[in-house]
This record gives sequence, C-alpha cells and structure tokens, in this order.
Amino acid sequence: MRDNEVAGFLAISREVFAPVYPYYAARFVRESGLRGGRCLDLGCGGGDLGLAVLGLGAFEAILYDKLPAMLVAARDNAAGRGMADRTRVLLGDVAALPLADGCVDLVVSRGSVMFWDDLPRAFREVRRVLTPQGRAYLGGGLGSPAMREAICEQMVGRHPAWANGVPPHRPGTDPETHAQMLRAAGIDDFVIEPDDTGHWLSFGGE
Repeated sequence: MRDNEVAGFLAISREVFAPVYPYYAARFVRESGLRGGRCLDLGCGGGDLGLAVLGLGAFEAILYDKLPAMLVAARDNAAGRGMADRTRVLLGDVAALPLADGCVDLVVSRGSVMFWDDLPRAFREVRRVLTPQGRAYLGGGLGSPAMREAICEQMVGRHPAWANGVPPHRPGTDPETHAQMLRAAGIDDFVIEPDDTGHWLSFGGE
C-alpha cells in the first residue's frame, strides 16, 4: 500500500469495519484462554484489532506495521482510547521481527497475511516470538453474518470491486496454499478455520 492510500484505508477501517475488530478480538481471547500478556498486532493499520484486545484483560500491545503513516494513526488511536501507556508501535517487516524469542503471548493479524511476501519466513518468525503457551490468529473475515451484510452494503458505494459482493481473494491466499506455506515453515500443528468471507490460521508457540 502506498502512503497516499493510507488515509482512505483508515477511513474505511473506522467507518465501515469498526465492529469487526472487537468481534474477532473477543473470539481470539476466548479461544486462547489468555487473560493477559503481550499482544502483537501484525500489519496493524490503525491498531484497531490490537487495541480491541487491550479492552479484554490485562494485556499490553505492540502495534506493528511496515508503513510509518499507519503507525502514526495507530499511536493516535491508542492515545484517543486512553491506552497509550499499554501500547507501543514498532516499524518493520513481518519476515524479520525485531523481537526476542518467546516474548509474545498472542499474535493477531486481520487482512494483512495476503500481502506478506515470504510466507514461510513470516510464519517462522511468528512462531519464534510466541511463548510456549502462546497462540497466533492470522487471516481475515467480516465478522458475523449481520456484520458482513452491513459491510457489503456500505462498501458498494465506496469501491466498485464490491458491486457483486465480497471481491475475490488474491491468488495464493487460499487455505490450501497457506497450509503448504505453514508446512514449509516447519509448522504442522496448525488449524485453519473457515470464515464466511475468508479463513483464519491458528497455531501455538514452540
């Protein structure tokens, strides 16, 4: 994504996709069984998913993106929610995380995986930074059926690609390819959960 596209992306996140982030945050926290710890939001954009996790327990968040403009928005978002003291932003590539081994309890990423250039390397990095009891949830979806319907209705007026419903996914972002890339990363104990408009990859730490 180019810097000049960031403002439009953030506006859609705030105005259209806002209900999706707390929906998935609650699901991931519930499924992981975590009540607190360090959460890493990869490809965080405005930080909405990671910040939604903060509201569900004794968590702190690292909001991570490769675009400085996104991190400016994420920092402002955290400050606006009164969560700046539990949040830090970090710039970098998901294939080379500047974090210590086993330092993260929960890794989340919505709508970012399809843009990762080196999936096996990125998946290895995610597993490396997870604690042994940690969990990663990577993928995409539009929330509940009601959320999906509302999002599709709003997006029709914003982007022509949505004229016939949810646009097709990019080549190489299907569950079968992701399963192959996970195995190539040496990760065999993963789960792929289908979503009405996408899917989620889930795996634990070493």
